[in-house]
Amino acid sequence: MIFSESNTNIAAALAKSWAVIQTPKHNTKVEVRTKTGRSYTFEYTDLNGILDAVKPVFVANKLTIMQNSYTQAEGNTIFACVETIILHESGEYAKSFPLKFPAANSMQDFGGQITYMKRYSLAAMLGLATEKDDDANGMSGNDYAYQQQPPPQNQPPVQESAQQSIDAEKEKMSGAQYTELKKALAKVAQAFGADVQTVYNGALQACWIPDKHSKSLTAKEANMLINHLLSTKVTE
Repeated sequence: MIFSESNTNIAAALAKSWAVIQTPKHNTKVEVRTKTGRSYTFEYTDLNGILDAVKPVFVANKLTIMQNSYTQAEGNTIFACVETIILHESGEYAKSFPLKFPAANSMQDFGGQITYMKRYSLAAMLGLATEKDDDANGMSGNDYAYQQQPPPQNQPPVQESAQQSIDAEKEKMSGAQYTELKKALAKVAQAFGADVQTVYNGALQACWIPDKHSKSLTAKEANMLINHLLSTKVTE
């Protein structure tokens, strides 16, 4: 994150805002049908939901949000880039580093990609958890359908045990997953004329996985990356 040379006012305003902002509730449910015939659903908070949750607090603390999107050529690859800026009325600001990913081919998919990247960039700047899975499906070639959220039920949710959850998070990537991930990375890198490391870094960002060596991935993280890469549109 990049701050203006003077940042006393914005730092105080952000601290006050952080004390008040509530994690927004998921307002969108998506059913995804992958190109391999599988399907799954997930919920997340869309960009409007994040802005609705944050705007009143930011207005009260004299802050505003600006987001800049653009394309950038690196070698033979065109990247879509998004920067998020939080601006204080004093002129002080906090700016994100660019979030970059190979640009989608069609204008419709590119528009969806930019919206998706704006949501991730803003959520990262604000430190908000908005989902349990990624929603880059339109730009990845998967079929998807938005569903209305069912009315809340007065029944306690069924939850897995804490130990089961911890075990799932710690499960290491298998050898078969590592091999599949290497093949998927190589295929996308060749299709976009990019090096494998660049594609890997972009996939980590897209799947919201902290920067780490590929051999340190958990089974869950590896599966997320593989699914993301396999669903990325490439030119055969």
